[in-house]
Amino acid sequence: MTTQPAITVEKLNVSFGDSHVVKDLSFAVSPGESYGIVGESGSGKSTVLRVLAGLNREWSGEVDILGKRQPKIRDKAFYRAVQMVFQDPYGSLHPKKTVDDTLAEPLAIHGLRDAEAKITRAMADVGLPASFRFRFPHQLSGGQRQRVAIARALVLEPTILLLDEPTSALDVSIQAEVLNLLQALRQERKLTYILVSHDLAVVGHMCERLLVMQFGRGVEEMSAETLAARTPRTDYARQLLIASEGFRRAG
Repeated sequence: MTTQPAITVEKLNVSFGDSHVVKDLSFAVSPGESYGIVGESGSGKSTVLRVLAGLNREWSGEVDILGKRQPKIRDKAFYRAVQMVFQDPYGSLHPKKTVDDTLAEPLAIHGLRDAEAKITRAMADVGLPASFRFRFPHQLSGGQRQRVAIARALVLEPTILLLDEPTSALDVSIQAEVLNLLQALRQERKLTYILVSHDLAVVGHMCERLLVMQFGRGVEEMSAETLAARTPRTDYARQLLIASEGFRRAG
């Protein structure tokens, strides 16, 4: 018996005015899988994530998530099951809200009980001490802020996390910590991930399979083994691999 995919995208198209930014994109993600979408800036990868998250309503094609065909405007139940972690922990947290406010708000919106237990668990899961609960974002480091953003996504106990460059705004020393945390959380909470990144090393570390995008199209889907062996099929994916290695060496 084949397992139904957690996410299926068929012939997704997105345009902004005259600009056709995602073109006939199709892929599927299995339950519990970590799936990467990589490409240069402007390849359309973050736009795909915003469509999946229900943040972009201008699209055509078919999107199925957790066995349900998704309309342009999603219901509350969708947002309990699917959460997004944004690139910039500075921009995604409200400066005048404490960590406690930030974690309590989604629970209040969804009318969930046991807020105290859920907040305590989410903070413990991301490695934040209870003493941080009443701090404001300016009192936290970049890595701590991103842990709060991850805790906010986890507090509703979702099934799917959409990760938009979750470490690119952080110092290199902190990036590995946050990636390892995300890996541990996936195992513990049996989560499905889609990770968008321009960094092939991050995707190779985090994902079983990945899709390479260029100018809004999917040019190659490959396994992490293919990436590790440096044997992509397409010229573009090979160039991306060489460019990312050169960048890492230079850095």
